[in-house]
Amino acid sequence: RLAVAIGLSLVNATPAAAASFASCWVAREFDPVYAEYSTVTRCRIVGSDTVDYASDSDVPSVLYPNLGTDLTGECWYLTSATTAYVILDRFADGSANIGFDTDPSTPGGIVAIGPIIPRCTSEPSPASDPAAEAWNYVMSYVHDPPQPDLNPVPGRGITGLETFLGVPVPEEHAASLTSGSSALDVEISVDAVLVSWGDGITDTYPPTSAVLSGYPDGGAIHVYEVKNVDGAKVSVEYDWTARWRVAGGAWTPLDVPNTATTIAYPVAEVVSVLGD
Repeated sequence: RLAVAIGLSLVNATPAAAASFASCWVAREFDPVYAEYSTVTRCRIVGSDTVDYASDSDVPSVLYPNLGTDLTGECWYLTSATTAYVILDRFADGSANIGFDTDPSTPGGIVAIGPIIPRCTSEPSPASDPAAEAWNYVMSYVHDPPQPDLNPVPGRGITGLETFLGVPVPEEHAASLTSGSSALDVEISVDAVLVSWGDGITDTYPPTSAVLSGYPDGGAIHVYEVKNVDGAKVSVEYDWTARWRVAGGAWTPLDVPNTATTIAYPVAEVVSVLGD
């Protein structure tokens, strides 16, 4: 990441040594003494006014690159807030080749997002966060809970007999999204199906149609040993797995919550009675 060294020379007299900067961009100012324009680094203090500095290195804060949009379109700027963006190359006109660190805790996770992006020349608005974009997409896809089918149907369960469970499983899903100038790859799938039978037994099944096809050939089978006329609570969960990456870089996993359905399943007992 780009860490800008702390400096002390301010262009104006406004003190901001302890300030946090929402954004820093470049601006052109007219110097009436020399009758010419000069370039300054203009920073917006969080919750306050702007301050001008002679250059990025004079801003009294550690700064990180971020993507946004200004009056001319997409651009990059500096901010005190930690980001996952890095400057790979910076050019004389202020433009830069920006990368994205897919895993800040592990070396080698930086990927270029391209193309070359100009420096913001007016106050920017932040671009969307790729991680948030990926999360929002995954959560919009992971929405339908399991729709299990039990045989015998609820109300007909009997101890000592096999109960079959069938449930359709969503297929693996892949998508390519656009977040600013970067492309996001997202992959979503059900890693396993968890079935809690309501009598203290929980089974984990692979997400295959052969196992979860239900009666009569499926492999998700349970035998109740004790009756429960009030209804055992059968819970079926999709155990989701999801991951995303920027521009073909390293994959980053997303911790997606399971989606679940619970069904009341009364279990009766057949008792033999001797006749007269």
